[in-house]
Formats: sequence, C-alpha cells, structure tokens
Amino acid sequence: MSASDNVIQSLTTISALFADRCFRVPDYQRGYAWEAPQVEALLEDLEVLAESEIGLSLHYTGTLVLVPSAKSAGDQEVFDIVDGQQRLTTLSMLLNILIKKCACDDDDQIPLDDLYQKYISRGVKGINEIPTLKLNSDIEPFFRRLLDDKAEGENIEFLSEKRLKDAYRKMNAWAEENASTTRDARKWIDVVTCGLGLIVYQPQDENEAGMMFEVINNRGKPLTELEKVKNYLIYYAIKKDASKLKDTINEEWGRILKHLALAHQMRDIDNQQLLRSAAIVYFGFRKQESNAAYNKIKEEFSLHDNDLSHAKKLSDFVEFLSRCARYYEALFNYKSRFRDDDLFKGTGIVEQIELIRAQTAHSGILPLFLCLMWLYHNRVINEKALHAKLHLIERVNFRVYMIPVGGVRSDSGHGELFRIAHDLFCRLGGDTSAQLPDHEIEKALAECEFWLKEFAFEYGHRNLDEFKECFRLNPLDTNQDFYKWRGLRYFLVNYEQYLDPSRKINIDLVKQRRDSTSRHNDYFSIEHIYAQSCELAGKEELETARQKRRLGNFMLLEWGVNSSVSNNPIEEKLGHLELNANKEKGTKLAQTGRLFDDFETVFGQKPRDYRKKLKDKTRFRKYKELLNHAEARLIDFAESRWAFDSEKN
Repeated sequence: MSASDNVIQSLTTISALFADRCFRVPDYQRGYAWEAPQVEALLEDLEVLAESEIGLSLHYTGTLVLVPSAKSAGDQEVFDIVDGQQRLTTLSMLLNILIKKCACDDDDQIPLDDLYQKYISRGVKGINEIPTLKLNSDIEPFFRRLLDDKAEGENIEFLSEKRLKDAYRKMNAWAEENASTTRDARKWIDVVTCGLGLIVYQPQDENEAGMMFEVINNRGKPLTELEKVKNYLIYYAIKKDASKLKDTINEEWGRILKHLALAHQMRDIDNQQLLRSAAIVYFGFRKQESNAAYNKIKEEFSLHDNDLSHAKKLSDFVEFLSRCARYYEALFNYKSRFRDDDLFKGTGIVEQIELIRAQTAHSGILPLFLCLMWLYHNRVINEKALHAKLHLIERVNFRVYMIPVGGVRSDSGHGELFRIAHDLFCRLGGDTSAQLPDHEIEKALAECEFWLKEFAFEYGHRNLDEFKECFRLNPLDTNQDFYKWRGLRYFLVNYEQYLDPSRKINIDLVKQRRDSTSRHNDYFSIEHIYAQSCELAGKEELETARQKRRLGNFMLLEWGVNSSVSNNPIEEKLGHLELNANKEKGTKLAQTGRLFDDFETVFGQKPRDYRKKLKDKTRFRKYKELLNHAEARLIDFAESRWAFDSEKN
C-alpha cells in the first residue's frame, strides 16, 4: 500500500496485505489486550469460514489503520499500525503456530520457509532478520521468544505479556485439536490468509492522524489512564521531535510496569492511583483534575503549544513517575528488594513503611508518602526526618480514616492532603534542592507537620478525649460491632507489638475468621473473649449483646491453639488457655497474659485455678467488669500509640 493507493481500500486478504510489507506497533500504542473471549470469537469465525468455499467471498474481520513508518526495513515498506494491532497480532501468532505444524513434503505446496518469511520473519535469523510484525518495545523481546517457543517458565513482568502467553496457549491447544496434520494445518493457513478480509485505511495528513489517535485512544476496550498518558507522551514526542522524551519513556516505562507488577497492584484502579498520586505531587493537580490525569496533561501540554520547556518537563515527570513506581512497590510488597537498600538498613524506616502498608486506607496519604520517599532517595532530607514524617503520616491516617466511630468518608479531605504533598515538593524538590540550607529544609518540614496535625484535628478529633471515646460503643447504636471494624486487625497487631516489641507479626497472617485449611501457629485469628454462642446471659438481651460487641471483648489468638473451648464460658476458656500456655500449641501472645491478670483481679484467682460456682447474675457482672478492664487497657494503648507528641504534655 503506497501513498498513491486509494485511501479506503476494499476488503484485503492477509496474503495481499503481507506482500513486501512489514508492520510496527508504535510505542504510543497500548500493549496486547485481548483476552480469552476475543481469541475464542476469532477462532469460531475461522471455523464458520472453513465450512464455506474459500475464494468466493471474503469474511470481514476488522479494520486496519496504517501510516507509513519513519523507520525502514531494507527494501520492505514499513507501516505503523494506528488501529487493528490486537487482531493482527493474534493472527500472526496463529499463523506462526500453524506454520510450525506444517512439513514441506509436497512440491506443489508453498515451501514452509516461504510461509515463515512472508508472515513471521524475513531474512536470515540472527544476521539480517526483519520481523514482519514488531510490537512496541516493552513486549517485543517477549513476543519474539514466544514465537520461538522459548517463553515457557519465564517470569511475567507485564500484563500484556500474560495476555500474549494466554492467547498463544489457547490457540496452540486449538491447533492441536484442529490442525494435527500437515494437510489440516495448510488448510487453516489458507482460511486465515485467503478467507479473512481487512479494510485497510491510511490517514491522508497529520491532522487526520491526530484526530484518529484521539478517537482510538478513547474507544474499544477501555484504556487505563496510565496507558492513555503513555500513548499521548510518545505521540507528543514524535510530533515535537523530542528525542529525549521518547528515550526516557522507552527507558522508564517498562520499569514502571515492572514495579506495579511486583507491587501486585496491576488492576486499572491501582495504575490510576499511582499515576494520580505522582501527578498531584509533581504538577499540583487538584483532586478532580488528578482523577483525569490524561485530559489534564493534554490540556497543560498541548501539541499546539510551542513552549520548548514542555518536553523537558514531561521527560522529568516520566523519570519521577518511574521513581514513584519503585516506592509504590516498596510500600505494597513487603518482600520488595528496594526495602533491602542500604539507604534503609538500621534506620527503622522499613518498619514504618510496613505499618503504613498494613493500614486499610492509602489513597489520601499516598502522594505525601511518594514525595517524602523521593526527597529521601535524592538526599534532600535525612533518615531522621523521613522516619519522623512517616510515623506522623501513619498516626494521621489512622486517626482520620481508620477510627471505628465518627470517622469521615474515605475520600474526605484528600484535597488538603494533596496540597500539603505538592507544597512540600515545590519547596524541596526543585533543581536547586541540593543547595538548600538546612534551616529552609527544617522550616518546610515543620510546616508540613503543622498542616498534617491541623488536618487530623479538623477531620478526626480535636482532642484526645474525643479520640478515646470512639473506641467505646455508642449506647444509641444497637448495630455497632467492633468485630466488623476494618481496623481491628491492625489495632490488635499494634497492641501485641506494643506489649512485646521483640515480636513482629505480619498483619497478612491475621485472619478475621478461622480457615480450617491453615491452622498453625504462624497464623492468628480474632477471637471473642465472651463467646457469641456462650449460654450465660444478662437480665436484658440488649445488654448481653452489647458486651459481646465492645472492643474489650476481642483478642488475637494463634490458630494452632486448641479451639475446642472457644464457645465455652470465659472462666473455662481462659483457664484452658493459661493451663496450656507453655505447651507447643499454647498461646504465646502477651495480650492473653494481660487478660489472665485482669481475670485474677476480677475473680480473685488465676484462670487455671478457678473452680468457684457463682450465680449467673454475679458471673455476668464479673464478665462486664473483666471486659471493662480489657477495654480500658486497649483505650490507654490507643492514646499512647496514636497521640501526637504535643498532646502528651
């Protein structure tokens, strides 16, 4: 298809399309996105087509939008695929599979090597090889290994690699069933190359190509904001001839996706969370603007704007985003290699990061976390400053977004947190940050701390008495149950480590409910002290239920501890736990030890020695008294653990 060809062509076969042409997927295009339903639909179309006579009519399979590429490939015409890459990539994989199933055993047939040269790769392998279809730079090496059957057992770094591998496996399985002989394989090659038809379209000028970029970038299977931004930045770099920006994207984007994968944060919402947080810090986008970072970046860095500094700023942003992806991985993957960096050894910073990871809310504090990590990594602030600010972030986040009663909506106040993060970056993250005097850095950090505390007072509680009250049941709310509090695991793990600093508990090993498949001492459950099914009850049903719902009625317990008495009365349950505490499957947690002490205070004997028979009314009163002691301890701990230093005076 040369420039003199018609702009809109009639249906073109795959065979005619591939004659003396090569195709490239530009880096601004998204990665491979087809999943099982799309692949299965294509294979079903081929099966229907195979039942008709090939050559009588073509089966329309889609549209291909091409523009001449700036890159050459010997004497081959090279075209960039603006639209249609998913289908063409899938067909190329299928042809590769079918060609490998052929044997050149019939002189009347097209030789196997000719098929491979036409549809898969031209030239001599390893010398002057030219791939017929080349994907974008992030996944092209993997795609090549996949076609050569060398991708099995490889670690998957990008979601597009997984989709390529899944599609290839599905088509391989289909070919095993439908093209097990050379004859069948060649029949299917004919169906694909001579029976399918594509409408091929070539934009006539740059304006039309730009318009098509926008249309394609916003239709079909939804692109993530991260994919849209990458597409636009590369398109911007091409149109502005900004080679440094393009090189930066090529170098850094794979790292961004790799860190997201290692963070186990590959959902679209995770990609957007990283992008919006980095854009908030770097550009100062407001809350609503950050939710549509693609549109805002297009608006701020328009193709019609001739500001020469824009390309550099975008290049710097990509580098910043790549660094942020690394910190994002360090936050959400407790096994991240970045946590082992010499920067963090012996500083206590990793422990602070782990506390933040274990919290149940992150979107509000994430921009400030990324900003502080960047400042530390670039040696603008020292380890003491980072440790102090991460500790403050953890307390603010808990007091505003994790409290059990009287908390705010999960996104309330985010705009203020975003402002704090961007202001700190503006003051300390510029090109001259290395030359800033210490007093300027200290002043910026002090103001950051001031505004964070003000934020906590405005959106959380104004004083410690109000804060402590949120850990007590609201007498007017008969549905409130601390067992349903999302922060209960976090609270009890922190309490255990407060009582026994030598013990480190991974919060991922604390389960809200028992799981019969994994009962051993590495795991923990949240237990009712006064069991829900315990037969002892007070005079009023509501009062009995209230005691079972209060904070003081919960503790951590190892899964390996015998649960046969979990529904028994408190004196029997605690007696059993204390009696077996020194055994292999006994409880070793400090908080159960405190509960044994409370029991002795209330009942006058240690749980393991208790044999008295009390009237139900007296027993219930002592149950309440015991839970009062336990709750008072937990509330005192909450005050000590999450109070600001200024409140402790």
